[in-house]
Amino acid sequence: MTAGLVRRLSRSKPHRDSLLRNLASQLFLHGSITSTKPKLKEAQRYAERIITIAKQASKNPAVHTPELQSRLHLRGDTAGLVRKLVEEVGPRYAGRAGGYTRLLQLEPRLGDRAPAAILELVDQPLRGADGELQRGNMKLWLTVKAAMHAAQQGAAPSALTVKNLAKLGRGKDMEQFLAEVSDVRGLLLEQQGAEDTPEEAERFVQGLRSALEAPSPAPASPARKGYEFVPRPARN
Repeated sequence: MTAGLVRRLSRSKPHRDSLLRNLASQLFLHGSITSTKPKLKEAQRYAERIITIAKQASKNPAVHTPELQSRLHLRGDTAGLVRKLVEEVGPRYAGRAGGYTRLLQLEPRLGDRAPAAILELVDQPLRGADGELQRGNMKLWLTVKAAMHAAQQGAAPSALTVKNLAKLGRGKDMEQFLAEVSDVRGLLLEQQGAEDTPEEAERFVQGLRSALEAPSPAPASPARKGYEFVPRPARN
């Protein structure tokens, strides 16, 4: 029996399937979507299955393209999603066995206080082929902002910030990743109305490079709690 293994989302099965098709289509169109957390958890499972099919369709389009078409909402702006999945999204994750999306929790939604979240594609390019800024990469923006705050205080980025940057840059060329970080920093400073100089930008990037290339400390062995080993007393 499969009853209770999925969230019904207070909808009938046809309505639920239509909702997931629409959420997944908007995710692949824009790179990120915002909704309630239960909906996005189901959409995350649904979208990752679609990406797995897209990876297979990149090698054998005739067999797997019809299945992609049946799992997407292909109307209007989303009419060209199948080509995008086969030619762009599938090859991007060819080296990944899973974990194609990321769920970031937000503050509860205003009004009904429903738990809100953002669902985004990982390794989403910061800019498109036309050079325009793309949606998504929320975790990259937040992590760079944390590193900028530490730099403004005259401190090195925290261990958590360095860990998050290392995870975001995994599988990417170091120079390309640091260029994206520098681009995000420039956009954030422009939004804040702050001035920047090439020397400060280079100092910031080099500081992150040193932190990322430094060997990570060995994890400390867990301390024993609540018990200890004692030698057995000798028998008389």
